[in-house]
Amino acid sequence: MEVIITLMYIGGGFDEVLSKLRPYEFCSDRVEAITTFMENPNYKSGNGEVWGYNTYNGNKVFASFCETVDRKYWVSYYDPEFEKQKLIDIEQ
Repeated sequence: MEVIITLMYIGGGFDEVLSKLRPYEFCSDRVEAITTFMENPNYKSGNGEVWGYNTYNGNKVFASFCETVDRKYWVSYYDPEFEKQKLIDIEQ
């Protein structure tokens, strides 16, 4: 299933990435696959900073979500059996 992944950045800005979810894959799994985890060198216990964050093209990601390519629906998980049944339900 093709999806558009929106990655929102700390400090502003965002990117939209066209990607494909495999059967029984979560959107968050795909986000982890396209981003890189970095440990925060400034983190110390109790200093209020996060101990790590994901990055994409050098930007720190704080949130993400997936949408269908037509942008009608948000996607969390791809279940091909559900998609097949959904088409049957629509046709009836």
